[in-house]
Amino acid sequence: MNILKPILPNDGLYIELQWEGGQVFLSISKEGIQRVEKANGDRVITIRGSAQAIMSLLQGSLKLQQQLRLNELSVTASFRHILLLESVFFLGKPYDLVR
Repeated sequence: MNILKPILPNDGLYIELQWEGGQVFLSISKEGIQRVEKANGDRVITIRGSAQAIMSLLQGSLKLQQQLRLNELSVTASFRHILLLESVFFLGKPYDLVR
């Protein structure tokens, strides 16, 4: 988590993950990443896709941009927030998976 701290926002940025029959909200900030009951404010990134596509993203099997190009995921966010997420997912992967 320490490698991510410099790029994370001071205030919470919320990620809403949606898949068929499910949904979860995460808050990311310099304080860490935690699951929350709902998103607060207007700093919400929504990622929609199948449960398998979201798991691939979270496990680091496929990058966010790859899944967007393949239409496996859709994201509602600013381009800047999409780049931030791509960095968080990539840098947060275990070292042995980075290629």
